Amino acid sequence: MRPSYMLPVLLAAVPALGQPAPAPPAPGPSASACAVTIVRAPDPVRQTIERWLANEHCTLALQVRIIPTEGGLYLLATDEHGRVRERIVPDAQSAGVLIASWAADDGLGGATPPPEAAIAPGPVVAPPPPAGYGPPPAYGAGPAYGGAAYGPSSQFNTMSFHPPGAYADEGPIAPPPVVHPTKLITLGAGFGANSSGGLRLDLDFMNRNGWTIGGLIGLTGSTMSIYDYSSSSSGYYDASMTDFAFALTAGHITRWGDWHLRGNIGLGIVASSMHLEGYNYNSNTYSSGDGSVASAYVEANLMLGHSIGSTKVWELEMGPVLSYAKQNWYLQDQMQDMIREAGNAMFVVGLRHGL
Repeated sequence: MRPSYMLPVLLAAVPALGQPAPAPPAPGPSASACAVTIVRAPDPVRQTIERWLANEHCTLALQVRIIPTEGGLYLLATDEHGRVRERIVPDAQSAGVLIASWAADDGLGGATPPPEAAIAPGPVVAPPPPAGYGPPPAYGAGPAYGGAAYGPSSQFNTMSFHPPGAYADEGPIAPPPVVHPTKLITLGAGFGANSSGGLRLDLDFMNRNGWTIGGLIGLTGSTMSIYDYSSSSSGYYDASMTDFAFALTAGHITRWGDWHLRGNIGLGIVASSMHLEGYNYNSNTYSSGDGSVASAYVEANLMLGHSIGSTKVWELEMGPVLSYAKQNWYLQDQMQDMIREAGNAMFVVGLRHGL
């Protein structure tokens, strides 16, 4: 009886023994999650690096900053032991290779790239460290990764190392303000109530907070007529005067953008020369003479001006100039004095240039 029961069992087991054994399940990836914190990076670069780190076996925790700069991307990484690594790489793919290498701590910079990534050729060049960059004196432990304290202090975030406009959240940087010159030379010309015209040259010697000290040279021409109705020498005189003024000036200039208001007071001397033509009614004779005299001179001016051009080196200004000098002339032919009180009001237009 027993053999008859075993035969069907053996016949049923023969087909099962001819089937292949099932394959064991494929082992899952052994790569550990990378504790890499990208503190700062442009979004496209950040995404490329994250793809590189997805398949990498990491052994170090890193804090990474990626800053676009001249020549490529500047990489700064600090590991959990406080060691700092920095490089300049040409593009985001090279940055992903290097950061994955640092996180793996293989010392070679190699890593298995993701299938869709292609390494762009280009050397990895170590730049000289930027001035003032590096661990601060109060460098110490930061947040802990797996019980290991690492990372620089927050002072690392106080510097900026990227060209203007590198990030979308940055607004346009205003150009530096144009500085107006503080010392200028002015050439002016004008006409006055008691003069036929004049020229002026002003020069600033010193300018402190808008207060100025300078000098001026002025040339003015004028004419005057003198009538004498005395019993002995009744007649008239026509005088042509040329005045050379030399003075030291002090004043103040106030600016509102491209406009300015400049006021000065000047003290000095005026050297005058005169040509005199006379006629005597009693003798019906003509006479002429020349002479010169020097006297004290005082003036005041108030000029309104505006800058010309983008460099602010040239300025145009205009305004009144009031001057006064009192002179005593001796007429030898008549043996008498002629007093000239030379008060003059001129309207002057000047062109100024910065020194």
